[in-house]
Amino acid sequence: MSETTQPTAAPVNTVTWWEIPVLDLEQAQAFYTAVFGWTFTPFGEGYLGIMNGADMVGGMFEDATAAAGDGIRVYVNVTDLEAVLAAVEAAGGTVHTTRTEVGIDMGWWAEIVDPGGRRLGLCTGADVQG
Repeated sequence: MSETTQPTAAPVNTVTWWEIPVLDLEQAQAFYTAVFGWTFTPFGEGYLGIMNGADMVGGMFEDATAAAGDGIRVYVNVTDLEAVLAAVEAAGGTVHTTRTEVGIDMGWWAEIVDPGGRRLGLCTGADVQG
């Protein structure tokens, strides 16, 4: 690193890590791979790092006590909302909330449920009308 280059600080007021608790790690891994093309890297017993290409973007862990619908709410930005909603259903999930306008030209959102009952939000920009 040169003298003028500074380490990059974590963004302020931005999600920098998130995790998805699941009942069945293998089922969830297959689902999210089919829908988003994510790959996974093990981090010990019952925990996987979620990879989007070369970037680790979150984690997924097995939690036998988590009830369906429990967990954090995050939104995954996608370029083709309808294609992802179709992939969700093809992979055994369901669409909980269909394409809905955020408002004031801010884009669109939807919500899906994976085969284990976990909800996950999707979003796409205002310039993507689909």
